[in-house]
Amino acid sequence: MPAANVVPAPETISVRASARTPRLAAAVPLGALGARSELDTPFAISSVSAAKMEQLQAADINDVFRSEPGVQENSNGGSTASGASFRVRGLSLDWSNGYKIDGMAIPYWYIDLPMANFERLQLTKGASAFMYGFGSPGGVLDFQLKKPVEERKLTLEAGYRTDAVFRQMLDTGGSFDRAHRFTYRLVFGNEVGNQYNSSFMRNTSVSFSTRAQITDNFSWHFDAFYDASLQKDMVNGVAVSSSAIGPNFNYLAPISGRAPFGAPGSWKTNDVKVFRTGFDWNFAPGWRAGIAYGYTHLDERFPSNQVTFTSTNGDYFSRAFEQDRVLGYHQVDASTEGHFQTGPLKHDVLIGITWERQDFAADATAGLLGPTEYGNIHSDRPSITDATNFTPHLYHYLDNVQVAPFWTDTISWRKWSLLAGARYTDYQENDFSTSGAQTAARRNNPVTPIVSLSYKVDPGINAYFSYVEAMQTGGIGGPTNVNYMQVFGPIRSQEYELGLKVQRRIWSGTVALYRLDTGSAYTNAQNYYTQDGISRYQGVEAAGGVRVTRDLTLNGSITYLNAYYVSGPASVVDHKLEAVAPFQASFGADYAIPLVHGLSVNGGFNYVGPSWLDAANTFHLQSYLVGDLGASYVTQVDRHKLTFRATVKNIGNERYWVSRGSYNLFPGAPRTVVLSMRFDL
Repeated sequence: MPAANVVPAPETISVRASARTPRLAAAVPLGALGARSELDTPFAISSVSAAKMEQLQAADINDVFRSEPGVQENSNGGSTASGASFRVRGLSLDWSNGYKIDGMAIPYWYIDLPMANFERLQLTKGASAFMYGFGSPGGVLDFQLKKPVEERKLTLEAGYRTDAVFRQMLDTGGSFDRAHRFTYRLVFGNEVGNQYNSSFMRNTSVSFSTRAQITDNFSWHFDAFYDASLQKDMVNGVAVSSSAIGPNFNYLAPISGRAPFGAPGSWKTNDVKVFRTGFDWNFAPGWRAGIAYGYTHLDERFPSNQVTFTSTNGDYFSRAFEQDRVLGYHQVDASTEGHFQTGPLKHDVLIGITWERQDFAADATAGLLGPTEYGNIHSDRPSITDATNFTPHLYHYLDNVQVAPFWTDTISWRKWSLLAGARYTDYQENDFSTSGAQTAARRNNPVTPIVSLSYKVDPGINAYFSYVEAMQTGGIGGPTNVNYMQVFGPIRSQEYELGLKVQRRIWSGTVALYRLDTGSAYTNAQNYYTQDGISRYQGVEAAGGVRVTRDLTLNGSITYLNAYYVSGPASVVDHKLEAVAPFQASFGADYAIPLVHGLSVNGGFNYVGPSWLDAANTFHLQSYLVGDLGASYVTQVDRHKLTFRATVKNIGNERYWVSRGSYNLFPGAPRTVVLSMRFDL
């Protein structure tokens, strides 16, 4: 459910304050729960502003959420053309429904969205699927576009990233009229150059938002986003041969992210278009209604290669790989929210309905093809690709329609509040073969409830317990699986969470204990992707920040997660889930140097423990520790702010693997230097 459209204040960057300290008082949009503060939300939320993303000099979502408790990097968008992604509490986000732009689903099929166009990235854990409909119970990531501003704004930024990627950004906005009833925001971003792994990238994005305050209580909004990317000489994916794993092949020493896995001549393009429009009406004191329509289109074309390791010393085989997919989403959201009293009880209610249609056209010729070449990654580079003969044949692969009415009521009495709600989903899915014949017709009508009890010890301390059920679309066999593109049915999940949130003047903290049961999905020893049995994710995560002095802020987080197969085939029961580290920790510091006004430094590290690559728990993934160091200097030129930033990521040049399971591996990014200069008019 998209957020209410409120014109935000102009962005500011504080020189003395740390953007890393958790801010629990700010209101955040929460789909079917409406808008409420992070402190009052009975689930874990991480909301990262554009100012913080600029301080981090984030290139992708991994950079943004690397220090968030319970978040583990899945893939490195700079080393492979599969895009950046991560796990939340051990689960990957749903590629079809787990990523949003302004609350509406987008197909996030192995793409990267540039950070320049977004004023906030919000990660919601646990109850995410209930709040937004079908989706992974682990979490939902909402990209929130930069919205119109009333006062004239113009920002220019230029940046550089090793080895030779150059970035430009233009951000402008203001009012069309003196009364500020018609406002707009236009953002242009561009990145182009050679990356550290002998590949080339170009990414151009444009977003435009406008608001019209038609009357004092009635407004119209329109948002558009376009992103076109090109990647050359990058690999589709890297995997370990399931048949080769054994006593003599149970680990692979990490390889530098500079290693060129992609066959020269390979390429990938992504074309993303998003449009959204709607109306908001404050029809009575304390009551509002809204309706919005959104459309998203993704065209992804990718002739490349696939590398598969067969030995501990880096031997591999590589084959050409190609695919083309086109996805189109239509979505309508309508809701009414407000509050009323029944005696001593206060009710905050939200009633709404979502209609969504997803169409997926796939390539009938997609997959591995042609001859096999052999080599060793320490001395050879793959060369086989079919990029010059790429002739995809699209067919109607699947479609689904969801109609989901929902309601929530938060009943408050003194320091207590009870949240109750339910979502009914009429889900219909049709699957088709390359010949056009229908292979499956899935019908599901689940009711997914939510209930939570909170107790406000005082205005800055909230303790809560919550229970939620959710549904997500079934998985699809990946490109390294024998049953590539096979579609599976929806999965139901249940989650319990016990948490505490504290907000004080100079410090804040959160802690959450949780247990989540959901259907198991994994690649078996025969290299078939399958859904069978139950997986359990249970753990504890904590984060906090404190301003030690006016100039120094410290922050940190810690996560323990026990994720294992509860039921299923005897070969996996009680085994740990793939690529899920049981322990993570992060620490960071921001220091404004008192002797030089405007100069500040920041740094930190992120530790991820060891895990298993396969469901049989045979192949080890090593732990790793990655540290970053940055500095910024803010000055003025003729009363206009000028900001210089420098960041070194992976300062120790740590070599490490990241993985999303199913035998996939991705080399972590090597040491990277990022420089930028920003001018605010």
